[in-house]
Amino acid sequence: MKVDLHCHTLKVKSGDAATRNVSVEVFAQKIMDADVKIVAITNHNMFDLAQYIKFRDAVRQYCQVWPGVELDILDDSKVHWHLIIVANPQNLSAFDEHVSLLLKDANKDTVTFSMKEVVNCFSALDVLYIPHYHKDPGIPDADFQTLVTLVPEQYRIFRETSNLKSLGIFSNYQFKVIIGSDVQNWNTYETCDFAELRLPVESFEQFVLLAKRDAVNVETLLTRTHPVSVGVSPHPSIHFNLTLYPEMNVIFGQKGTGKSEILNSMKNSLENLGKSCKYYRGSQRDEDFKSILSTSGMKRDPLYMGVPNCGNEFEYIRTWSDFRPTPLSEYVTWQTTKQNNHNKNRMKITLATKLTTNARSIYSKKKSDKNSVTKIAELLRSININLYLSSEEAKTLNDLIATLADRTTDETIKSFIEWEATVLSNYSIEQIKSIADKNTDTKSHPSTTGFYDFAIRRLRLLKNVRTILKALSAAPKNEDAYLGVLEDKGSIYIRSSYRMLCPESRTSEFALGIRTLREVNAGLNNLQNEICSASLVSVVSQFNDLCREHNIKDVAPFIGLSKLIVGEGREEGEDHLPYEPSNGEKGILLLQKSLSSPADAYLIDEPELGMGNSYIDQCIRPKLSDLAKEHKIVVVATHNANIAVRTLPYQTIFRKYDKGAYYTYTGNPFTNKLVDINNPDNVLSWKDESMHTLEGGKEAFYEREHIYEIGSHQC
Repeated sequence: MKVDLHCHTLKVKSGDAATRNVSVEVFAQKIMDADVKIVAITNHNMFDLAQYIKFRDAVRQYCQVWPGVELDILDDSKVHWHLIIVANPQNLSAFDEHVSLLLKDANKDTVTFSMKEVVNCFSALDVLYIPHYHKDPGIPDADFQTLVTLVPEQYRIFRETSNLKSLGIFSNYQFKVIIGSDVQNWNTYETCDFAELRLPVESFEQFVLLAKRDAVNVETLLTRTHPVSVGVSPHPSIHFNLTLYPEMNVIFGQKGTGKSEILNSMKNSLENLGKSCKYYRGSQRDEDFKSILSTSGMKRDPLYMGVPNCGNEFEYIRTWSDFRPTPLSEYVTWQTTKQNNHNKNRMKITLATKLTTNARSIYSKKKSDKNSVTKIAELLRSININLYLSSEEAKTLNDLIATLADRTTDETIKSFIEWEATVLSNYSIEQIKSIADKNTDTKSHPSTTGFYDFAIRRLRLLKNVRTILKALSAAPKNEDAYLGVLEDKGSIYIRSSYRMLCPESRTSEFALGIRTLREVNAGLNNLQNEICSASLVSVVSQFNDLCREHNIKDVAPFIGLSKLIVGEGREEGEDHLPYEPSNGEKGILLLQKSLSSPADAYLIDEPELGMGNSYIDQCIRPKLSDLAKEHKIVVVATHNANIAVRTLPYQTIFRKYDKGAYYTYTGNPFTNKLVDINNPDNVLSWKDESMHTLEGGKEAFYEREHIYEIGSHQC
C-alpha cells in the first residue's frame, strides 16, 4: 500500500509554490488517482485543523489522513534542516494545541526551532519524527545522533530520502527510511514517488507497532493474508511443512543446502492443492528455452491453413479403377451374327443402348437439401422463437419449415425412384441381352461404347489429384507470439510457422521423412501427367502402394512445423527478423514469459544467473513486487540481495549447514528474526544472516554504504 507522510496542501512560506494550494475536490481525486492509502498533511510551520478535518472526511472511505507539520530546525550545529512531525489522528485536538503553542505568532518564513524544543513539545503525544536525510535541507550526522538521544523510542524516527534510488540503498538494512511526495504541484501529484508498505496497515498504532517490529502485530497482519501450508523436501528422505503467503516469499542460504529441491517440492505441493504454477529455473534456461521452441504443441491442421484435408480425395484415388471401353470387335461380332437368328432380330431390346441420365446427381443434390432442412428445423427447435416473433409469425415460420421439409422429402423420394429405375432398366437390358446371346449363339448390339464411363472416371481422378496438389501449394502461415523485450533490441517474438512441403523445407519440420513426402508429391504430379496414358492403372497402383506403406491418407503430413525467435524489423513496415538470443537474453526472456503468464503461484529459482544487477533491480524486482500486490504466491530462491531484501518478503526461508547438520529457519524482515522450525529457542537475526549470506558480511555492506554516501555527497 502506498504511503505519503510528507504532503503539502497549502502555500505557507514565501518560497512555496502556489500550486501547493489544493481544493478538497482535487485533493480527493488525486489521492484516489495515485492510489495512496495513508497520507500525512505536513505544511510548513503550520497546522490548519479545519482544512485537515475537511480533507480527512472527503477521503475517509479509501484513505487514512494523519495530521502533521514540517518544522525548520536550527541547532548547535548552525545547520538549517527540516523535521517532519506526524501524529496519531486519535490525538488530533492535542496535536493542534501543541502546534499552536509551539508556533504562537511566529513568522512562518523565518521561524526556527531546536530539536529539544520540538521533542519536548510532542514527547507526550504519539508521534513520528522524520528528518530530511540526504535531502535538502538535510540533517547533519551530529544532529541526527542528538535526535536519537532525545527520542527514547528510536523506532519512531524515520529518515526521508530524496529519491527511490537512495531509498533502496539505505533501506536494505538497519535504516528506517521513507519517502514522501513533498508535492509542489497537485496537477501532477500521481506521478510523485511514494513509499510502499508491504503489510496492510489499518491504523497509526499498527504502523508504530510495525516500525517497532512487534512480533504479535506482524503475525496478525501476516495471518490476514490467508497463508497456505505446503510439504517440502530438501532431500528425498526429509519432509516437513512450511508456510507460504500470497505475497513475496524468499529462500536463501548457503550453496548445496537444498534450496532448489525445496522449491521444486513446493511446486508439486501447490499443484496438489489445485493451484496453477509458473516455474523458472535459472540453471536450466538453455534446456527450457529449447522446449519453448518445440513444435509438439502445434497441430498439422490443413483447415488452419485454409485448405481441405483432402481425405476424400486420397480415398478416391485408393479405390479408383479404370473402365474398359467396349472393344470394336464386339461391334464386328454383332454385325456378323445379327442375321443368324431371326427370332432374336424381332427382339428389339437386343438393339437397345443404356439409358444415360443425371438422375444420380439430382438425387444426391435433393438428398443434401433435405438434410439441410432437417438441420435447420432442429436449430429452430433449440430457439425460443416466441421471444422474437409474434405467435402468428412463429406459426407462419413453423408452417413454412414443415412445408419445405415435406416437399424436399417428396422430391428426394421421387429422384431416388428415377435413379433406381434407370439402374434397374440398364440392368434388365444387360441381363436380357446376355440370355439372348447364350441361347442364339449371337452377339447383341453393345449397350454402350463405354467411352463416356472411361473418360469420366479419368477426369474425376484428375480432378481429385488437382485438388490435392492445390492444397499442397497453400501459402505459408506464420503466428507470432510475444515473448518479451530486450534492451536496445525491442520486442522479441516466438514465430510458429506452418508451411506445405516446398524446396526450402527441412527434415526437422515433418514427422515423416522428407524424401518420402517428396516421392508422394512427385507421384501426384505423375498421375496428373499420365491421366491419358495406357499405363495409368500401373501409375495409380504404385502411388497407392507408397501411400499405404507410409499411412498417408490426407495432406496433413505435408505440413511442416517450425518455431524460431524473431525480433522487430529494422525499418517501418518490415517483417520481423530472425534473432538468436545470447544465453543471458534467453534467461531474461524466459523469466519475462513466466512472470507475465497467469497463474496462482510463481516459483523462481536463481533468476540472477546470467542477468545484470541493474536489470534485476529495475525490471525483475518490480515485477515480483507487482505480483505480490496481486496476492499471488511468489517464491524466489536467490543469492541476490535486491530480490531477497528489497522485496521485503512476508516469508523468508533460510537454509544453513553447520557442523554436519542442515537447519531450516523461517522469519521476515519485519521482526528481524529467523526461527529454527525444529527448535523455537534457536533464533537468528534476519538482518545479520541476510547481510552475511547476500552481501558478503557486515564489513562489505557498510563499506559499500560508505562509498554510496561519498558519491551522494559529491553529487
